[in-house]
Amino acid sequence: MEEKLYGIYEYIRDESKITSSVSNTKKIILKLMINDNKTIEYCNTKALEERQEVEEAKIGKHFHKGMSKREILVNEISQYMYWLIIMDVSRKIKYEDTKVFKKIEEIIDFIDISKIEECQNITIGEIINHDLDNMSQKEYLKYVIKNN
Repeated sequence: MEEKLYGIYEYIRDESKITSSVSNTKKIILKLMINDNKTIEYCNTKALEERQEVEEAKIGKHFHKGMSKREILVNEISQYMYWLIIMDVSRKIKYEDTKVFKKIEEIIDFIDISKIEECQNITIGEIINHDLDNMSQKEYLKYVIKNN
């Protein structure tokens, strides 16, 4: 599942039919690839902000209306993972060499699930499925998600 998700971001980077006007992710990746300092700073800031929100969500102190604490935590980990992945993909780091999923596993390993009033551990598969579900809402990604 990790490789599939990472591959979709590589597909976004490499597929010429996906343009910056269609995909904000593509626009960010392309700017990162030309070492646009403003975009690099923006991505690093977003990753740090999301990482902080993960920490708050882990103890039930970060909220989104209409979402359970579990959904919030999965969502925040997913958002943090997004920024890490697009930064690696923009540097053409291969799936085999990325440390993103190891970082996510380390976060998951240190979640005290009882702090969000849950009893079932969160898994990386749950986070990846969350991402894939969101990505499958984008018309230009439906085919690649379904067939990979």
